[in-house]
Amino acid sequence: MDIYFRESVVEDAPTLLRIQKAAFKDDLLKYEDFDTNPACESIELLEYNIMNFHHLTIEKNCNQIIGAIDIRRNKERIHINKIFIDQEIQNKGIGTYAMQHIESLFTDVSLWTLYTPSLSFRNHHLYEKLGYKKVKEIQVNDKLVLFKYDKTTH
Repeated sequence: MDIYFRESVVEDAPTLLRIQKAAFKDDLLKYEDFDTNPACESIELLEYNIMNFHHLTIEKNCNQIIGAIDIRRNKERIHINKIFIDQEIQNKGIGTYAMQHIESLFTDVSLWTLYTPSLSFRNHHLYEKLGYKKVKEIQVNDKLVLFKYDKTTH
């Protein structure tokens, strides 16, 4: 399977939103976080994010959209706002490859941050395998605790 990355464009939004909603649906049902869960994101907000932030579309075989990475950058760090892969092809190393790819794009940055739910054990494994360390816990609601992960390079 050949995986490609390109800057997202607004025309990608409907396909990306469908994949994103499916990818985050289980978390929405589990944690009942209707305020911040990406499954609740509107098409307008996704289009805004595509136009105003570093947003990469992930494609398989050069033409099939399978996910995306939404990145926020300032002088000190890059924050991975969200990364998602189509549920049909998860657990095939694409998330690892995507994380390694974005880190290779920003070699001048020394701090990477992200948040993931406390019960998302596959995510914890992925991030820890890539050198991220859990540094904080944030209680979002009665059911949701987010783990903050940091990775320092340099």
